[in-house]
Amino acid sequence: MKIWFFIFSVLLSSQVFSQKKIASWKVTVSTDSLLIGNRLKVNFTLKNAKGRNFVPPNFSGFKVVMGPNQSSSMSVINGVVSQESSFSYVLEPIEEGSYYIEPASIEVGGDPLETAPLEVIVFPNPDGIIQQDLEPELRWDQLPWDPPKEKPLKGKKKKKIYKI
Repeated sequence: MKIWFFIFSVLLSSQVFSQKKIASWKVTVSTDSLLIGNRLKVNFTLKNAKGRNFVPPNFSGFKVVMGPNQSSSMSVINGVVSQESSFSYVLEPIEEGSYYIEPASIEVGGDPLETAPLEVIVFPNPDGIIQQDLEPELRWDQLPWDPPKEKPLKGKKKKKIYKI
């Protein structure tokens, strides 16, 4: 029994380590156009590789409100190992216009990777419209497992009708 377990372990580990993983480095934004006075979330994500020496862009035309926030995850599904690291920023535009999120770079195995530049258009906002939150805040009084409290209806009570 021990021999079979050993053989199975060797085969499984060789299968996991022999799979080629292609590293990807990309940038995503919460929206590619927004009104002045609103915020934008920018994520730089590295998949299936370990990165070093992250160099963010200078975000010209934007004020960095929050960031860099870093997160990482690793998963094993059916023997396939995958990992992901991300760096995120929340930006606020300084004025209207067309701007580019310049390339960010990271080093993977001694080679630098760069994201593609990404255009973001900022429109005037004369009415002061606030666009939807990037990530709605979860409040303790509105947890998903607590049903919303309904207010009783005020007014006339309904009469009970009995059918004969």
